[in-house]
Amino acid sequence: MKKTYRLAGLIMASVMLLSSCTPIGKAQQNGWIKKLGEAFPEDTFTYEGHPRNLGLEYSIVLVKSELFPDDEIRLWKENGKLCTNYHYIAYEKDIYEELHRVLDGRFPCSSCVIMGADEPSNGFPVEATDAEKYIKDYMNYRCRVLLFYEDESQIPDDDEIKEIIYDLIADEKHVYTLYLYYIDAQYADDKYEGVRYSKLTDASILDKYKVRFRLSMKDTDHISRIDVEYNDGSDNDHTIVRDIDV
Repeated sequence: MKKTYRLAGLIMASVMLLSSCTPIGKAQQNGWIKKLGEAFPEDTFTYEGHPRNLGLEYSIVLVKSELFPDDEIRLWKENGKLCTNYHYIAYEKDIYEELHRVLDGRFPCSSCVIMGADEPSNGFPVEATDAEKYIKDYMNYRCRVLLFYEDESQIPDDDEIKEIIYDLIADEKHVYTLYLYYIDAQYADDKYEGVRYSKLTDASILDKYKVRFRLSMKDTDHISRIDVEYNDGSDNDHTIVRDIDV
């Protein structure tokens, strides 16, 4: 019985350590919301709560935005700085336009739909900055591209996709995470244009691909990997490139 209590105590202590490593009092959370309001005076923010993920309840504040009521705005401390995902949401249109500028016309297809950028895993410091500065300093080139083909000859092979990606990186030096879906043109639909994956009400289009390529990078001059996946039940999926400087 003592061992049982001791084990339960250790588990409880671990949970408390995770969830209270950076506790946020009411005065502090109000201060954070005030700073966000000072950085973006055109919007109005109110406290909404905390996320329910284990270990995050007391380290992240959820905020309601008057301009973007359907989005989850978060505030937290990162490396001692107050950070937020608000810029990513507020500048969604500008981010999409940048993705479109960089990616449109790059890949062989009959028609192309560039979806909205996926949310970055880290935030941006709470400070007044415009879309141009955010894109220059903190743009997340991570998205899904739907490439509709009328003929399978439009689907690049391993060597062709490597050349296309190398040219993209040479012309536009960014850190990319791209998911390229080659889908039969019968399913072409521009309703997905600029839509974030997290906002999809129907993601079935992403299951209709014949071939999917994935580009992963962590630095502008290094490719972590390029993978290809076939949606035909075969075991032909493979990595085209792994850990190569460009």
